Amino acid sequence: MAAIFGKKSLYGGRFEGKNFDERMIERYPSFDDNRSRKVIFVAHCVINQNARCNGSAETPASIPAIPEFLLNNQIGIAQMPCPELGCLGLGREGLIYDQLSTHGNRRYLRLLAQDVVYQINQYLKHGFKVLAVLGINCSPSCGVDCHAYNGRKPGKGAFTEELTEEMDKAGLDIPVIGVMDSEPDKALEKIKKLNQS
Repeated sequence: MAAIFGKKSLYGGRFEGKNFDERMIERYPSFDDNRSRKVIFVAHCVINQNARCNGSAETPASIPAIPEFLLNNQIGIAQMPCPELGCLGLGREGLIYDQLSTHGNRRYLRLLAQDVVYQINQYLKHGFKVLAVLGINCSPSCGVDCHAYNGRKPGKGAFTEELTEEMDKAGLDIPVIGVMDSEPDKALEKIKKLNQS
């Protein structure tokens, strides 16, 4: 991780000194193939429970109702990186929100958030519909309505804080939805409405 901290971004400085419109100077192709042109960005562990910290995986592989619905409705799944795995490793434990909130880790989370915003803007520039960003409630990093901190605490997780701030800076008005492992239907109802609009 330390190797990236000397750079402005994870990907070759593409954020340095330019706003999004200035960076997008080339002519983009239109996509005249079979893609649906609908995408949702999802927290990593919605698709891969194996990235969870010890004791927090509620299913063997994914939250199955989410990818099943998305794929059945031709909605592309853009899986965001796991911020905790990147900062703290797979064997992480303890007060993870505090560990994510150190200066170095916040900087890393901000870089991840900037890259997600870059990807969202790429889809939007090409005329795709980005339905939502789907976080995982009670996650210390990707929580939307609540996060884990000595139990459940209202408010966003550390990565979601950085991501929504970067989305605001970029002027993105995309819903950010939280899903609970045990209650995927509540999030799916919101996604269904967004898919129909």
